[in-house]
Amino acid sequence: MQEIVIKARKKAFSLFSGNRYSNKHGEGLNFEELREYQIGDNVKRIDYNITAKKQKPYVKVFSEEKELNIIIVGILDYKTYFGSNMLKSEKILEIIATLGFSGIKSDDRVSVELYSKDKFFIKPTKNIKSIHLLSKFNSDIINTKLNYKEILDNLIRHKKNSVLIIVSDFFYEYDFRKLGAKFDTYTVIVRDKLEESPEKLNGFTIIDPLTNKSTIANFDNSYKSKILANDSKLIKNFKISNIKYIKFYTDDDISKLRRLFG
Repeated sequence: MQEIVIKARKKAFSLFSGNRYSNKHGEGLNFEELREYQIGDNVKRIDYNITAKKQKPYVKVFSEEKELNIIIVGILDYKTYFGSNMLKSEKILEIIATLGFSGIKSDDRVSVELYSKDKFFIKPTKNIKSIHLLSKFNSDIINTKLNYKEILDNLIRHKKNSVLIIVSDFFYEYDFRKLGAKFDTYTVIVRDKLEESPEKLNGFTIIDPLTNKSTIANFDNSYKSKILANDSKLIKNFKISNIKYIKFYTDDDISKLRRLFG
């Protein structure tokens, strides 16, 4: 895991150079100065104490906060313990680490939440060393089943207008409209190409990540059809929810992330 984090940091410093994750800025405002009232100014920003002293109306001038609050969420269960090039779980962690380093490099505040056998959180930070804590994540995900709805419902607790990035394989159903309405939301769908062409595995011995038992692969067209149906419903859900998305395969170069924020 430490190698993945170090590799991600190297990539991050060239990946998003000069770019930001969102064109939106937070609604928070920083006080900048006082000046005389001008026609068209918001009367709610009149400073009545100064107005009384100067005997003419003065307003408070604010500048919009440029700093983003970025929340990166990774969901890793037994289904992510699969991969022909690298495990999906490893790719998810590489993507999260890269996004974390890139966000801090852009002088934004980044927090990370990983949901797996154990929960792993990195509190909001602008310290790039904090992202290295990902190397301590326990990536033992065999037999791990998760309550996706509970995890995703709980994300609504975060501050409005944050940038929310969810990285997962998304082999589950969920209504994303509330998250899409509250946050500037991005999703990274992490898959392995063999999942969409499982017949290539037929005859090979594979390990069931839920039971940790070996079996001979025997996939038919119904498995492939289920994946296509899941993804069709998922993409429709993202579009309705105004959520930006990208599908990322385990053998994709991390530079593909640029497409998500382009």
